[in-house]
Amino acid sequence: MAEEKQKPCTRKTKVKTGSTTKSRTREPAIRKKEANQDGAEQLRQEADKQVGLNSEKLADLLAQKALEGDLASTKMLLGLAENKKPRAKPGKKRRGPSLAEQLTAEPEWQEPAGGEQSL
Repeated sequence: MAEEKQKPCTRKTKVKTGSTTKSRTREPAIRKKEANQDGAEQLRQEADKQVGLNSEKLADLLAQKALEGDLASTKMLLGLAENKKPRAKPGKKRRGPSLAEQLTAEPEWQEPAGGEQSL
């Protein structure tokens, strides 16, 4: 049996399209990274992503090292636990007077001069 060799899949290989296109092939979409970030910022974001994905494993390892007597792991674990603060939600700022201020600014209601009105 003859085995066919597969072409390695690269980004530059062209993709076949449907029968309605004129050129019959197109370039695959390439996701562009932001060019305005420096390398340190990209590294920080990737590290933050990895910590988020592996946080449970990291906490278990820190706790295990702390139980074994590693002082640095104990300090780090306690520091992380103590610095847990809920993020404050920024309150919405109202523009203009509140409803109560609007009501007090209006003139007071006065009864009509004829007394009661009939419907």
